[in-house]
Amino acid sequence: MKFKTIILILIIIGIVSISINFSIDKKDLAGKFTSTEIRQIKIGMSLEEVQQTIGAPYKITSLAGLHELNCKGQNERLICDINPGSDIRQIINTRFTQTDYCCDGNKEDLSHKRVTLVYTKRVEFSRHYPMLWVHLDSSFKVNNVFAKQYDGYLGINDPCIYSLEADGIFEKQRLFEKNFN
Repeated sequence: MKFKTIILILIIIGIVSISINFSIDKKDLAGKFTSTEIRQIKIGMSLEEVQQTIGAPYKITSLAGLHELNCKGQNERLICDINPGSDIRQIINTRFTQTDYCCDGNKEDLSHKRVTLVYTKRVEFSRHYPMLWVHLDSSFKVNNVFAKQYDGYLGINDPCIYSLEADGIFEKQRLFEKNFN
């Protein structure tokens, strides 16, 4: 009887611990920037101006590497971890000049040289966490800033909390400030 009671208590403690962990909001951002600094990013800002405003990203990604379904010699996508001393322009230029296109879908991606700066990492077992991407065009200028709040473990679509595009700004102020302050 005592053994069953101990097992039941351990199970209850485990369930309570997991529930508490899932109810806590955590974040893993590349730097100590806030919603105020994110709002300072403008369309057309250079890569260097973005880095002066919110710092270096965790990684860079690119669509280069997407292919047509019948492509036989697929190149890998650009996904590269970044540290504060990384020369992002050099990494991108090297990758794009060393990659030959292998299909029409990949040729378009390589010619446009679109890159995304990723400022967040996935936070396991967190109820919510912020996600931030800064999209650059082929001249290393901002063409979009996009932030979401992760709500994935409930099966809910992650809501957009901030978007800056050429045709305007969208912001859910309370959620945006909660996630990035």
